[in-house]
Amino acid sequence: MPSVFLSYSRNDLRLIEHLERQLKSSPEISIWRDQEKIYGGQKWPKVLGEAIADQDVLLLAWSKNAAESHFVEFEWTTALALKKTIVPCLLDSTTLHPSLAATHGMPISDLPRILAAITGVGSKEDVKRRVEVVSKLERITATKPEEVLVAAKGLFDQRGWVVQGNVIQGEHVTVTIGQKHDEKPKGLLERWQTWVSLAVGILTVVTLILGILDKLPWPSSSNAAGKAFDQPLAGQVIDASTGDPLPGVRIAILDFTIQPQATNEDGHFRFEKVRGGKQERIKLTIGKDCYKVETIDATLGNTDLRPALDRLNLDRCKR
Repeated sequence: MPSVFLSYSRNDLRLIEHLERQLKSSPEISIWRDQEKIYGGQKWPKVLGEAIADQDVLLLAWSKNAAESHFVEFEWTTALALKKTIVPCLLDSTTLHPSLAATHGMPISDLPRILAAITGVGSKEDVKRRVEVVSKLERITATKPEEVLVAAKGLFDQRGWVVQGNVIQGEHVTVTIGQKHDEKPKGLLERWQTWVSLAVGILTVVTLILGILDKLPWPSSSNAAGKAFDQPLAGQVIDASTGDPLPGVRIAILDFTIQPQATNEDGHFRFEKVRGGKQERIKLTIGKDCYKVETIDATLGNTDLRPALDRLNLDRCKR
C-alpha cells in the first residue's frame, strides 16, 4: 500500500478535502495530511522532513496559492533532497516550477491517472539520505517559513543534493530511462504526445536561458553615462564544513565608503542601499575569528548570497 504525503496550500483547502475523499476511495492508498499540528512547534522543519521521508510519494497539489507558499516549496524541495517520487496534481493553470517539470502536470479532474501514478510507485527508501537530510533540518533554528526555506535550500545546495527523485507528470505515468523489452511499441497518438512534451521541454529551457540572459549585467547606456542606483545586497554566511549559519561574521564592501556589517544570529546580513552602477560587479571581504578570511565577487542587487567560510586548524580554534 503506497503512502502519500499531501502537499498543498491552506487557501486551497476545499479542493484538497474533495481530492482527499476521492483518493481515500481507493483501499490501496493511505494519505498523510496534518498541516495544522506540525507547523506549531519549534522543530517543525525536522518533524516535517521526517513525515515526508516516511511516505512513498509526495502528491503536490499545485496552484497559484501553492506556488506562492513557502511551506509548499519547503515540502517539495525536501522531497527532492530525499529522492522521493513527486506526483504533481494541477488545481488550476499555474505553470509548475522549472525544477519540477518539463511537461504539464495531471489535472485534478483526471483522478484515474493520478491514482495510477501513485499506485505505480514502489516502496523504497534511501536510509543514508534520510539521516543526512533530517539531521540538517534539525539544525535549522529559524521558525518563519520564508527563513526556514532559505536555510533548507542553502543546506541542500551546499551538500549537492540535486534532483534525483522521480517526477511523475504530464502525459506519462512515470519517468523512466529506456524502455522495457516487454513494452508494446508506442502508437501514433503516444508518439505525438511524446514530441509535444519534448517541444514544451525545449521551449521551457529556452525561456529560462532568455530569462537568465536578461538578468545579466550587460553594459547599458545609463551605466555608460555613469548613472548610479541605490541597490540592496544581502545573504547568509555558513560554515563550509557543517552548513551551519555563522553569526558575528564581518562583511565589508571593498572600494565603497559603507560601514561594514556583522551577520546576525542566523548568519544573515543586509546592506539596504549600495550606490553603484546597475548590477555592478563588486568585491566583499568576509572574516570571523578562527575562520579563513575570504574575498568574493558579488553583484549589486543580489539578496541571496551564500558564501561559506573554512575553519582554521589552530589550537585556540579547535572545538
